[in-house]
Amino acid sequence: MDELPASTFQSLNSLFVVTFAPVFAWLWLKLGKHEPAAPTKMAIGLFLLSLGYLWIAFGVKNVAPGIKVSMIWLIGMYALHTWGELCLSPIGLSLVNKLAPLKFASLLMAVWFLANAFANKLAGVLSALYPDNKTTSFLGYEMTNLYEFFILFVVMSGVASLILFLLSKKLLKMMHGLK
Repeated sequence: MDELPASTFQSLNSLFVVTFAPVFAWLWLKLGKHEPAAPTKMAIGLFLLSLGYLWIAFGVKNVAPGIKVSMIWLIGMYALHTWGELCLSPIGLSLVNKLAPLKFASLLMAVWFLANAFANKLAGVLSALYPDNKTTSFLGYEMTNLYEFFILFVVMSGVASLILFLLSKKLLKMMHGLK
């Protein structure tokens, strides 16, 4: 089979969002009174992000540099990350809309988007840690291969997910019970 150019995979996120957004909307409605609160949904989103990185980490484990792996690893990662995005992005936008005082709504929506811009910048900075035939390190964690590189992101997003799960009830109280 011919190789697919990397640019082919750029459309996967959009395709997955359009495909799975109705599924997630249906799921939240179907859960009814058992629907998780917004902070819990966001923690689930971070957990799915962590699973996506774990998926790709296993896809590249013990693979020599320069060897290509099956595209199923990339497709699976995109699917898990998109599911995580569907638990984070619309929920976060809704929370900003619900919780912001009316006179600060636009400003706080801008802060939400600024946080996204900062996260994209951070992703670019962290991508410099890519261990392309060299050893890189982040806070004392040394990476010599792609598996170790992706495990860093598994741990970071997994810890963030755990922290948010642990804080969910307190955040819900601070939100005065808003779901």
